Amino acid sequence: MNASAALREGDLELIDALQVNPRASWADIGAVLDLDPVTVARRWKRLEDARLAWSTVALGQRQLHTMCVAFLELTCETGAASEVASELARQPHMFTVQHVAGSYDLWTIAIAPNLTSLSEYVLHQLPRQKGITRVRTHIATRAFDLSMRWRLRVLNAEQVERLRQCPTSPGTARPMDDYDRRLFTALSLDGRRSFTDLEAELGMTARTVQRRINRLTAVGDIAFRCDLARQLAGWHASAVLWLEMPDDYLERTGEQLLRWPETRTCAAIAGPNNLLLTVGLHQVADLHGLVTRLRTQFPHATIVDRQIVLRQVKLYGRVLDATGRWVSATPLGPWALDGR
Repeated sequence: MNASAALREGDLELIDALQVNPRASWADIGAVLDLDPVTVARRWKRLEDARLAWSTVALGQRQLHTMCVAFLELTCETGAASEVASELARQPHMFTVQHVAGSYDLWTIAIAPNLTSLSEYVLHQLPRQKGITRVRTHIATRAFDLSMRWRLRVLNAEQVERLRQCPTSPGTARPMDDYDRRLFTALSLDGRRSFTDLEAELGMTARTVQRRINRLTAVGDIAFRCDLARQLAGWHASAVLWLEMPDDYLERTGEQLLRWPETRTCAAIAGPNNLLLTVGLHQVADLHGLVTRLRTQFPHATIVDRQIVLRQVKLYGRVLDATGRWVSATPLGPWALDGR
């Protein structure tokens, strides 16, 4: 498939629909896009087979509040960054791995069930990994978003409203058990897997699988996301920005930044540079205009540092090639460091 023609207008509409509601039925999506369900399913299979788009599961806001999210800056031995990135991409607790231009080599997102398990990893295990010379850790005190709300925004408001999930009964919140964790890991490989498909793998009835997914979604333990080879949709660059501001501005600033179409990840940080923002850009030169907009709309914030992303190696469990297509999938395991 020719990369320049890989994503058509109809493909972008379908992907955007799945970003609004990742587990919507083909019938519901077809009704919004004025297509029959068979055509919608066939288009999605073509995108999946070409590894241009994919669906996966993510931690919901309730779980993000209870777990430990860390942003790691890694400095590597000369020539070792690619090998280190490949090794980190195989680790289930590493959700994102990317090469950056700046004073360090790699930027990653690691998730652990608690601060104790994360501390053991970053203090004792990670520094011993071959090729790493320095680790700098930033702990999130509030993850406003980890690239969950971003979407292509090609559908109109009426189409989006028709696709949005209807509110469900919140259910009873409780700690995720082993079955819930196994379900999460299975869905991390394909967020649209059917209940009957999961039934065979997990050893529980399809109805039980459905009830668990509905409850986990309703209480905010899990969410679903759809992503794509972003460069082939015109997003050719991205950047990491560190901001400093008075703490009483953090919540309001973070919530406002979530409305920006460029925002991917936004989190409050326990440190002097207390807000992290990652953004998607159509081209590198767009960073200057975005920085100007930040300074204008948020005069209370100081941009302390910024790095352009050279290459995204892993995104929410998917290892990517240079064009953003996924080449392999690592089952996500935010509990992988538990008990180490």
